[in-house]
Amino acid sequence: MRNIAILALASMFVLGTTKALAETADADHVPEASSSSDCMQGDYKRSFSYYWGSQYNYSHILGGIVLTEQQRRQILSLAKDQHGYEQPLVDMRDARLKLDELLTTETFDEAEIRLLLEKIAENNVLLSIEILRFNNQVYQLLTPEQKTLLKKRYKTDKCITRKVD
Repeated sequence: MRNIAILALASMFVLGTTKALAETADADHVPEASSSSDCMQGDYKRSFSYYWGSQYNYSHILGGIVLTEQQRRQILSLAKDQHGYEQPLVDMRDARLKLDELLTTETFDEAEIRLLLEKIAENNVLLSIEILRFNNQVYQLLTPEQKTLLKKRYKTDKCITRKVD
């Protein structure tokens, strides 16, 4: 259940913030883009709601990269066209509701529970693929300089533990 919730939130984060990024980003100097924060946790001024609709361009989402107008439009277009994540979420929700119903039955039907859990796991994989596909499409829109900057930022960021090649 925790993994499903994380993936659901991740997909909302990716699509919601990418759309906001594409709509509100500007190419002017952004103070947040030049700062190198170690961790954003606990820093209320860097939370997404703090800058929602303000002058800042959410550049901290992409590691301090300032997007061009064309890149913003392309990301917005990608976000609008991204529908592959919806069906796995619906299927996982339905399977989860069915699991909740099975909890209250008189007999424990392991075969049906196993089938539902496998369905949730399969949809979890499909959702992860869609999220990563979208992230890759956004990454491909970046210029070589932006890609280099993003890789450098991810490698030095103390909050991110995975390696970016």
